[in-house]
Amino acid sequence: MVNIKKILTTILLLCALFAKGQDSVRRTVLWKANEDNILAHFVYGLAVTTKGTILAFAEARITESADDGAHHIALKRSTDGGNTFSSKTLMKSENGQSWTNPTIVQDNKTNELFLFYALNHRNDSTQVFYMTSKDDGESWSGATEITRLFDGNQHGWTFHLPGPGHGIQLKNKRLVVPVWHRKSISFAAAERKYGVNCIYSDDHGKTWKLGGDAPVGEFNESQIVEKKNGDIMLIGRTHTSQNGSFQARVISKDKGLSWSSPIVYDKGLAGTVCDIGLTRYSLKPNIILVSQPANPGKRRDLTIRLSKDEGETWPVSKLLQEGSATYSDLAVLPDKSIICLYGHGGAKHMPDTVSLVRFSLKWLLENSK
Repeated sequence: MVNIKKILTTILLLCALFAKGQDSVRRTVLWKANEDNILAHFVYGLAVTTKGTILAFAEARITESADDGAHHIALKRSTDGGNTFSSKTLMKSENGQSWTNPTIVQDNKTNELFLFYALNHRNDSTQVFYMTSKDDGESWSGATEITRLFDGNQHGWTFHLPGPGHGIQLKNKRLVVPVWHRKSISFAAAERKYGVNCIYSDDHGKTWKLGGDAPVGEFNESQIVEKKNGDIMLIGRTHTSQNGSFQARVISKDKGLSWSSPIVYDKGLAGTVCDIGLTRYSLKPNIILVSQPANPGKRRDLTIRLSKDEGETWPVSKLLQEGSATYSDLAVLPDKSIICLYGHGGAKHMPDTVSLVRFSLKWLLENSK
């Protein structure tokens, strides 16, 4: 009888530990600095496909940290929930080309994937392209250029970058991808006319059109999410640290053709100037998530924030990565686990490690602020 009690006690303890493990944070390192002759990986895109495959993208900055330095575009792909990953270079810098800003979106009807990216010409101008995959990200097409969509804009923009991160498909099947713009780096910052709009497709990615501009002057790297009523909310960083380094937001009531004005600085999304991750967790319950460095002065302390009222307030926040942390992106797995791709460690703004973290909503809500 004593032995049976001991066995039952042991089983119960193991079950408790297993349950606790299911709600804990699981971290997987995807890239480390100075591996495979790459200085660092920075600027990320993340998606979970209709088949549950994880696609994690990054700029592979070869020998220097500069935004216009020589970069590949790298992909890590997992078909087992993030337990193992395969690696691939999608765009290779052959002669010092600066391939930048991977931004992924999938058409949920055709299952076709669209990866948008740009070629940076010395921070003065860019060319924008996309490639496609019809086999869940295993192989990819050649490039299609869409820079012409931005020709002749009224602001004098010559520099156009998608995302970075991911686009979305709306309930009406429209594909929407945010793109930010400015004039040449040779202009003073206040004269560059930073701005954001979206490109969209209503024919499953066969053709792409340009939507309307959000208020010009501050916005650059931005993310989008569809609200419960069908409106689109765009949340993004501003090019200065004005207004306490809050993220800013605007709303489109016509699927990206026009945007609300003026922009609203969201005091619930306070932190240093940095790109964020943004995704809808679910409609029922109504939950939207953000990942961002929460330190007001430096890119540190990556924090997950949760909204239950369509982004009006962010009452839940929990620290995911203490210390140095940079850009990030978010996605949700079929089992409703949350994944966050982000850079951390290293000096200044360039991370020495890129990790994918998997956690549950239960973990996020426990002992959160």
